[in-house]
Amino acid sequence: MSQGRSDLMSPRGMARFIVLTAWNLGITRMHGIGPDIGALAMLSAAADRPDLFESLVVGSVATRVELAAGGLVDLIASPPGAFAEEQGGDLAVGFVTAASANTPPPSVIEDYWHSSSAGRFDRATNFVRSYSEELPVLEKILPQIEAPVLVLAGRHDPIVPPANGEFLVERIGLCRQILLDGGHLIWEDAAEEYGAEIQRWIGADYNLMGAVNHRR
Repeated sequence: MSQGRSDLMSPRGMARFIVLTAWNLGITRMHGIGPDIGALAMLSAAADRPDLFESLVVGSVATRVELAAGGLVDLIASPPGAFAEEQGGDLAVGFVTAASANTPPPSVIEDYWHSSSAGRFDRATNFVRSYSEELPVLEKILPQIEAPVLVLAGRHDPIVPPANGEFLVERIGLCRQILLDGGHLIWEDAAEEYGAEIQRWIGADYNLMGAVNHRR
Protein backbone atom coordinates (compact mmCIF):
# COMPACT_ATOMS: atom_id res chain seq x y z
CA MET A 1 0.00 0.00 0.00
CA SER A 2 2.96 2.34 -0.53
CA GLN A 3 2.62 5.49 -2.56
CA GLY A 4 3.63 5.54 -6.21
CA ARG A 5 4.71 8.10 -8.78
CA SER A 6 4.16 8.00 -12.51
CA ASP A 7 7.82 8.85 -13.22
CA LEU A 8 8.91 5.66 -11.43
CA MET A 9 6.76 3.31 -13.51
CA SER A 10 9.60 2.16 -15.76
CA PRO A 11 12.93 0.33 -15.28
CA ARG A 12 15.01 3.45 -15.85
CA GLY A 13 12.80 5.57 -13.63
CA MET A 14 13.04 3.08 -10.79
CA ALA A 15 16.79 2.66 -11.38
CA ARG A 16 17.28 6.38 -10.74
CA PHE A 17 15.21 6.02 -7.58
CA ILE A 18 17.41 3.13 -6.35
CA VAL A 19 20.60 5.12 -6.91
CA LEU A 20 19.16 8.21 -5.19
CA THR A 21 17.88 6.14 -2.27
CA ALA A 22 21.30 4.55 -1.80
CA TRP A 23 22.88 8.00 -1.78
CA ASN A 24 20.40 9.28 0.81
CA LEU A 25 21.08 6.27 3.03
CA GLY A 26 24.82 6.70 2.75
CA ILE A 27 25.29 3.41 0.87
CA THR A 28 28.34 3.44 -1.39
CA ARG A 29 28.53 -0.28 -2.18
CA MET A 30 25.81 -2.92 -2.00
CA HIS A 31 24.42 -6.27 -3.07
CA GLY A 32 21.26 -5.65 -5.08
CA ILE A 33 18.46 -8.22 -4.87
CA GLY A 34 15.55 -7.65 -7.23
CA PRO A 35 13.22 -10.35 -8.48
CA ASP A 36 10.46 -9.79 -11.05
CA ILE A 37 10.17 -6.18 -12.22
CA GLY A 38 12.75 -5.19 -9.61
CA ALA A 39 15.33 -7.04 -11.69
CA LEU A 40 15.10 -4.57 -14.56
CA ALA A 41 15.51 -1.62 -12.20
CA MET A 42 18.56 -3.22 -10.56
CA LEU A 43 20.13 -4.11 -13.91
CA SER A 44 19.58 -0.60 -15.25
CA ALA A 45 21.06 0.93 -12.11
CA ALA A 46 24.09 -1.39 -12.23
CA ALA A 47 24.73 -0.51 -15.87
CA ASP A 48 24.64 3.22 -15.09
CA ARG A 49 26.51 3.00 -11.78
CA PRO A 50 28.83 -0.03 -11.79
CA ASP A 51 30.72 1.42 -8.81
CA LEU A 52 27.64 1.04 -6.58
CA PHE A 53 27.07 -2.71 -6.87
CA GLU A 54 29.08 -5.52 -5.32
CA SER A 55 26.78 -8.11 -6.92
CA LEU A 56 23.23 -8.62 -8.17
CA VAL A 57 20.58 -11.29 -7.69
CA VAL A 58 17.78 -10.97 -10.24
CA GLY A 59 15.34 -13.23 -12.08
CA SER A 60 11.71 -13.95 -12.96
CA VAL A 61 11.70 -11.01 -15.35
CA ALA A 62 11.11 -10.55 -19.06
CA THR A 63 14.26 -9.38 -20.81
CA ARG A 64 12.76 -9.15 -24.28
CA VAL A 65 9.11 -8.63 -25.18
CA GLU A 66 9.33 -11.63 -27.51
CA LEU A 67 10.42 -13.86 -24.61
CA ALA A 68 7.43 -13.05 -22.40
CA ALA A 69 4.58 -15.55 -22.22
CA GLY A 70 1.07 -16.08 -20.87
CA GLY A 71 -0.79 -13.21 -19.25
CA LEU A 72 2.32 -11.02 -19.17
CA VAL A 73 2.10 -10.61 -22.94
CA ASP A 74 -1.38 -9.14 -22.58
CA LEU A 75 -0.29 -6.75 -19.84
CA ILE A 76 2.64 -5.45 -21.90
CA ALA A 77 0.36 -4.84 -24.89
CA SER A 78 -2.50 -3.27 -22.90
CA PRO A 79 -3.18 0.45 -23.39
CA PRO A 80 -3.01 2.79 -20.38
CA GLY A 81 -6.26 2.73 -18.46
CA ALA A 82 -7.31 -0.68 -19.80
CA PHE A 83 -8.04 -1.94 -16.27
CA ALA A 84 -8.95 1.37 -14.62
CA GLU A 85 -12.62 0.47 -14.24
CA GLU A 86 -11.97 -3.05 -12.94
CA GLN A 87 -11.24 -4.17 -9.39
CA GLY A 88 -7.47 -4.32 -9.40
CA GLY A 89 -7.33 -6.59 -6.38
CA ASP A 90 -9.24 -9.32 -8.18
CA LEU A 91 -7.03 -8.96 -11.25
CA ALA A 92 -3.85 -9.21 -9.17
CA VAL A 93 -5.02 -12.29 -7.29
CA GLY A 94 -5.98 -13.98 -10.55
CA PHE A 95 -2.63 -13.14 -12.10
CA VAL A 96 -0.64 -14.32 -9.07
CA THR A 97 -2.61 -17.55 -8.76
CA ALA A 98 -2.10 -18.39 -12.43
CA ALA A 99 1.64 -17.62 -12.33
CA SER A 100 2.42 -19.50 -9.12
CA ALA A 101 3.14 -23.20 -8.89
CA ASN A 102 1.69 -23.27 -5.38
CA THR A 103 -1.30 -21.21 -4.25
CA PRO A 104 -0.05 -18.62 -1.74
CA PRO A 105 -1.57 -18.75 1.75
CA PRO A 106 -4.70 -16.64 2.41
CA SER A 107 -2.78 -13.92 4.26
CA VAL A 108 -0.49 -13.42 1.25
CA ILE A 109 -3.42 -13.44 -1.17
CA GLU A 110 -5.10 -10.78 0.95
CA ASP A 111 -1.97 -8.62 0.83
CA TYR A 112 -1.79 -8.94 -2.96
CA TRP A 113 -5.45 -7.95 -3.17
CA HIS A 114 -5.10 -4.81 -1.05
CA SER A 115 -1.84 -3.80 -2.73
CA SER A 116 -3.56 -3.76 -6.14
CA SER A 117 -7.07 -2.71 -5.14
CA ALA A 118 -9.17 -0.23 -7.08
CA GLY A 119 -7.04 1.50 -9.75
CA ARG A 120 -3.65 0.57 -8.31
CA PHE A 121 -3.33 -2.48 -10.58
CA ASP A 122 -3.73 -0.41 -13.74
CA ARG A 123 -1.25 2.22 -12.57
CA ALA A 124 1.31 -0.44 -11.68
CA THR A 125 0.83 -2.07 -15.08
CA ASN A 126 2.40 1.03 -16.62
CA PHE A 127 5.74 -0.43 -15.55
CA VAL A 128 5.43 -3.44 -17.86
CA ARG A 129 3.76 -1.32 -20.54
CA SER A 130 7.11 0.46 -20.82
CA TYR A 131 8.89 -2.77 -21.81
CA SER A 132 8.46 -2.29 -25.56
CA GLU A 133 10.45 0.91 -25.34
CA GLU A 134 12.79 0.17 -22.46
CA LEU A 135 13.93 -3.42 -22.96
CA PRO A 136 15.78 -2.68 -26.23
CA VAL A 137 17.61 0.13 -24.41
CA LEU A 138 18.53 -2.19 -21.54
CA GLU A 139 19.84 -4.81 -23.96
CA LYS A 140 22.40 -2.34 -25.28
CA ILE A 141 23.75 -1.43 -21.85
CA LEU A 142 23.84 -4.90 -20.25
CA PRO A 143 27.53 -5.37 -21.21
CA GLN A 144 28.33 -2.33 -19.04
CA ILE A 145 27.44 -4.28 -15.89
CA GLU A 146 30.65 -5.16 -14.07
CA ALA A 147 29.22 -6.81 -10.94
CA PRO A 148 28.71 -10.59 -10.81
CA VAL A 149 25.05 -11.42 -11.48
CA LEU A 150 23.03 -14.42 -10.31
CA VAL A 151 19.79 -15.11 -12.18
CA LEU A 152 17.56 -17.03 -9.77
CA ALA A 153 14.30 -18.16 -11.38
CA GLY A 154 11.60 -20.81 -11.53
CA ARG A 155 12.06 -23.73 -13.89
CA HIS A 156 8.33 -23.80 -14.66
CA ASP A 157 7.60 -20.09 -14.84
CA PRO A 158 4.55 -19.76 -17.15
CA ILE A 159 5.02 -16.07 -17.96
CA VAL A 160 8.81 -15.62 -17.89
CA PRO A 161 10.45 -18.78 -19.33
CA PRO A 162 14.12 -19.56 -18.50
CA ALA A 163 15.15 -18.20 -21.91
CA ASN A 164 14.89 -14.73 -20.36
CA GLY A 165 17.65 -15.59 -17.90
CA GLU A 166 19.76 -17.14 -20.64
CA PHE A 167 19.46 -13.83 -22.47
CA LEU A 168 21.19 -12.13 -19.53
CA VAL A 169 23.87 -14.82 -19.23
CA GLU A 170 24.81 -14.27 -22.87
CA ARG A 171 25.19 -10.49 -22.46
CA ILE A 172 26.63 -9.87 -19.00
CA GLY A 173 30.29 -10.63 -18.39
CA LEU A 174 29.89 -12.35 -15.02
CA CYS A 175 26.50 -14.02 -14.98
CA ARG A 176 24.98 -17.42 -14.34
CA GLN A 177 21.46 -18.77 -13.97
CA ILE A 178 20.13 -21.21 -11.36
CA LEU A 179 16.66 -22.67 -11.87
CA LEU A 180 14.62 -23.86 -8.90
CA ASP A 181 11.51 -26.02 -9.00
CA GLY A 182 8.59 -23.63 -9.06
CA GLY A 183 6.71 -21.04 -11.06
CA HIS A 184 6.95 -17.29 -11.45
CA LEU A 185 6.83 -16.45 -7.74
CA ILE A 186 9.89 -18.57 -7.06
CA TRP A 187 10.73 -16.63 -3.88
CA GLU A 188 7.43 -17.98 -2.52
CA ASP A 189 7.22 -21.32 -4.36
CA ALA A 190 10.67 -22.38 -3.14
CA ALA A 191 11.34 -19.93 -0.32
CA GLU A 192 13.92 -21.99 1.58
CA GLU A 193 15.93 -22.87 -1.51
CA TYR A 194 15.70 -19.31 -2.78
CA GLY A 195 17.05 -17.91 0.49
CA ALA A 196 19.79 -20.53 0.66
CA GLU A 197 21.01 -19.71 -2.85
CA ILE A 198 21.18 -16.01 -2.01
CA GLN A 199 23.07 -16.77 1.20
CA ARG A 200 25.60 -18.90 -0.70
CA TRP A 201 25.94 -16.23 -3.37
CA ILE A 202 26.61 -13.34 -1.00
CA GLY A 203 28.68 -15.52 1.33
CA ALA A 204 31.17 -16.70 -1.28
CA ASP A 205 29.94 -17.61 -4.75
CA TYR A 206 29.89 -14.12 -6.27
CA ASN A 207 33.48 -13.60 -5.17
CA LEU A 208 34.52 -16.96 -6.59
CA MET A 209 32.97 -16.09 -9.94
CA GLY A 210 34.92 -12.86 -10.08
CA ALA A 211 38.15 -14.57 -9.05
CA VAL A 212 37.83 -17.26 -11.75
CA ASN A 213 37.21 -14.64 -14.40
CA HIS A 214 40.17 -12.57 -13.19
CA ARG A 215 42.54 -15.56 -13.45
CA ARG A 216 41.41 -16.12 -17.03
